[in-house]
Amino acid sequence: MANNKYEFDSGTSLAAPIVSGVAALIRSYYPTLTAAEVKSIILESGISYDIMVNRPAENGSNDKVHFSELSKSGKVVNAYNALLMAKEVAKKKKKKKR
Repeated sequence: MANNKYEFDSGTSLAAPIVSGVAALIRSYYPTLTAAEVKSIILESGISYDIMVNRPAENGSNDKVHFSELSKSGKVVNAYNALLMAKEVAKKKKKKKR
């Protein structure tokens, strides 16, 4: 937002740049990982939440769903966990090449 202000928002249009940034971070540290490996790492290394949340709806509905139903992985991306997992995957990949 303009003028050094901020507001709360959500949705895939906001999630995509965050996940893309995490993918870029992983590839910058571990350039030998493939795109498929990076995708798998991001999907597997996220954090799960065992909570009920409002289902996003344009009609203002307050239907509750389990958090895990709102995305493919049911998790929230976690850059730190992703980097730890990427380090292990890259290490295993390097050992296989020897």
